[in-house]
Amino acid sequence: MAPRKRILPSPARPASLASASRAGSDYGLSDQPDWRTVAWRNHLRAVTIDARRVHLVDIGSGAQAPVLFVHGLGGRWQNWIENIPRVARERRVVALDLPGFGRSQLPTAPISIAGYAAVLDRLCDLLELESVVLVGNSMGGAIAAETALRFPARVERLVLVSAAAISIADFNPAPTAALMSAINRTPLGSPAGVRATIGRRRARHLAFAALVRHPTLIGTDTLCELVGGRGAPGLVGAMAAMISNELRAELSEIAAPALIVHGRNDMLVPVADSVWLAEQLRGAQLEIFEDTGHLVMLERPVRFDELLLRFASAQIN
Repeated sequence: MAPRKRILPSPARPASLASASRAGSDYGLSDQPDWRTVAWRNHLRAVTIDARRVHLVDIGSGAQAPVLFVHGLGGRWQNWIENIPRVARERRVVALDLPGFGRSQLPTAPISIAGYAAVLDRLCDLLELESVVLVGNSMGGAIAAETALRFPARVERLVLVSAAAISIADFNPAPTAALMSAINRTPLGSPAGVRATIGRRRARHLAFAALVRHPTLIGTDTLCELVGGRGAPGLVGAMAAMISNELRAELSEIAAPALIVHGRNDMLVPVADSVWLAEQLRGAQLEIFEDTGHLVMLERPVRFDELLLRFASAQIN
């Protein structure tokens, strides 16, 4: 008999509202330059891939390998809004809306992780990015790993942040799909409702506690950017693609140096997945952030950015 699929793959549970007072001074602290000071419109562009428009932000420059950020399920390029300005001080940075998310059109073919990897490869061609530091969160981590396997010359270094690449196969999507559908019928389904919910401390905690450890310590404007991708047309197809994707047998073939990052209290992807990943990828560096949830890069951006830039520039034996 096949094992019963679980509603939540991770055993982690949400923090209490009161525990935010013990989170540490770096939790939710924006890195510099502050993303709110960036004229983002000047750095937005779109390209055509397989007859579909793909939107992205392209900012910064430098002689070292560019950084390509890949968001997770239900996200958009703004999932990296706390990290892009700091990294762009040293390198060119590209962050895209995956097809079917943000402002990017749905792909013409059914969504698949391999298909998304091919989009990244084509995007690099169009933007003349020969080899990149590829950074993926959650589903974006699975896409990044797939890209490193299928297009190894494209990936100079690989960063997997709470990557949904292992136990996601044991995940039961039905309750989550029902929850997402229900959310669209609540105040969170409209921009005005989002602002009203985020503006109330207890409501904000309840709405985001499964995603980040201490929602009340994340800026309300950052949370608004985070939920702006809700209701994306690619959501159902991408969820099915993520769950059906199987990488476990091939992960050891990834040759790129890897940094694996995970929040200890991630409720969506168990930290044990990243521990296992680090054992499969030769010489991988594993960093676990304590008292942190699924979005390490938004919860503790200063520490995350420092870690990313140090890894991207380190000498690899």
